[in-house]
Amino acid sequence: MLLHSLASYITEEDIQKGILFPSISRIRHITTQVGTAVVHAAVAEDLAEGHGDIGLKELAYMSKEEIVEYVSRNMWYPIYSPLVHEK
Repeated sequence: MLLHSLASYITEEDIQKGILFPSISRIRHITTQVGTAVVHAAVAEDLAEGHGDIGLKELAYMSKEEIVEYVSRNMWYPIYSPLVHEK
């Protein structure tokens, strides 16, 4: 299921160009969807532990939309410091 999730974002045009992975411009959306597939598979295989105040019991009863929101809320967002000091 996980590989199918990532592969579903490759377009026919990407394949013709020899591109193996989806465009970086869609990385947040794709990562959320792949993460959702991972959570779903982990719950189905009884491998999920949850995170923070959400445990296995809560994950097991979440809808797909709720899992998408859960994954989105728990994604790492980088904060970069400027490399050049502005005067």
